[in-house]
Amino acid sequence: MRLKRFFTGHMRRVSIAFCAASLLSANSVQAQTVDWKTVGGWDVSFYTNSQGCQAFALFEKNTAFFIGFDNNDDQLTLDVTLLDERWVSIEHDKEYSVEVKFGNEGPWTLEMDGVVMDGYPGLNIMIDVETDEAALFIDEFQRETVMRWDYGKTTLGRYTLRGSRVAFDEVIACQKSYFEALASQTDPFATSDTGTSTVPFSD
Repeated sequence: MRLKRFFTGHMRRVSIAFCAASLLSANSVQAQTVDWKTVGGWDVSFYTNSQGCQAFALFEKNTAFFIGFDNNDDQLTLDVTLLDERWVSIEHDKEYSVEVKFGNEGPWTLEMDGVVMDGYPGLNIMIDVETDEAALFIDEFQRETVMRWDYGKTTLGRYTLRGSRVAFDEVIACQKSYFEALASQTDPFATSDTGTSTVPFSD
């Protein structure tokens, strides 16, 4: 199942937690995040640097996990990030082969990039939302109650997914709200006060 169909089919009408204007104003350099909603232990926010909405959870031993969307260059991708201050040996931009397993599902092998975000080392992967892989990854994330991450023979952690279904539903609702806010912007040059077109190259 293509994620585009998944994205469209699962989007629902919700009460907008903040108006379109505040979403669009979040594009300013000063703004970093716009809080959307906290549900089931997950914080869902709009991140201006990625033009996307993500769910965030802080697990035991201060392991941080983000999952959501990146819309830089108007290309929507699934963004998955795992950070831990103890992983000081991770090198930025180096590729690491990591395994993640959701519940009793078969394991995923992910080729993830080393990152350092706000001083915290970790791992990141971007998955094209047009692929079946992205849709299945989200499905397992929402459906299962636990995930385990391994690097080689080392278990990085076993983390609860309690609340993950409603959390990602809110990620989708947040992203939809952002797209609707963008779509509502009008072309100030389409008509003048007199109703005459002011688009310089229009017929």
